[in-house]
Amino acid sequence: MKKMQRLKDLLALKQELQENLMQYLEEEFFSLYEYLSNGEDIEDFILPFYQAMIILEEEKELLKLIQNQMEVEYMEEAYLKDTVILRIGMRQYEDIQLCYFIYKDWGHNKISNIEIIYIPISYFVLK
Repeated sequence: MKKMQRLKDLLALKQELQENLMQYLEEEFFSLYEYLSNGEDIEDFILPFYQAMIILEEEKELLKLIQNQMEVEYMEEAYLKDTVILRIGMRQYEDIQLCYFIYKDWGHNKISNIEIIYIPISYFVLK
């Protein structure tokens, strides 16, 4: 699991992530900056700990995160060129914290015992 509260946290991942994934996460960070900043420079902007962007690296981290269904605001898939990202909004202190899981095998939308289904907004079913 990787947490990002500052731009420098995100940029430190540049060596590890594919270019299109990095671009997606940068856009997400910039959107949060535009929405939450109080006029400070982006280099000085810090997301509160409960709004830090989180990259889940293992399936067990994902399963643990969504264990309490009451905290899950939404789950949706973002399709990049060669990557599918599960974008999860978790309720935290009356705000939403964004978490991301990168599919290793993006040919189907099933992760062990979680199946993504689509009703007006994304829900999930634990089997």
